[in-house]
Amino acid sequence: MNQKHEPLTMWGLAKVKIESGDIILDVGCGGGKTINTLVQLVPNGKVFGIDLSEDMVDYSKKMNKQLIDQNRVQITQGTVMKMSFPNDYFDLVTACETYYFWPSFCNSLKEIKRVLKPGGKLLLVNEMVQDGVFEVENAKLIAETHVCLIRLEEIKNIMQSVGFGEVQIFTKPESPWNAILGKKLS
Repeated sequence: MNQKHEPLTMWGLAKVKIESGDIILDVGCGGGKTINTLVQLVPNGKVFGIDLSEDMVDYSKKMNKQLIDQNRVQITQGTVMKMSFPNDYFDLVTACETYYFWPSFCNSLKEIKRVLKPGGKLLLVNEMVQDGVFEVENAKLIAETHVCLIRLEEIKNIMQSVGFGEVQIFTKPESPWNAILGKKLS
């Protein structure tokens, strides 16, 4: 995952302005590569990671051990549906290749909005898209991995309905890559 998703992640991260002192949460941190990338972008900030899988949390902690020891990174096991972080805490929440596994997309967005500071941003970065072609050509993979794809415009509408504004959709030509960026309004 760390190697396979890196080009997509870098493409997606280029869509958001990250400040050197930002406090960032990576939801579904998996193997920890995105955390490692993000912490390099915030030399005066801190990066948190959360993942449902205990195995992935352990792996991510090993990969980022030095940064954890320096108190620049913190990784915990948990669910996007009910996070233990305080209200209005993060400047940015990233979620790379993960929204398709959330039990409730809408409720997960509400929880992410809760932990974002007013004006904080959410960046969803994805390699799969529901566009009438991708999901048909990849039906077997989608069934095997139990992903739930949502059309990009529907993602935008749901984000707006829970209190995100300035929602932008980015796509890479000739590719299913997409990124959705929104800002917490209040």
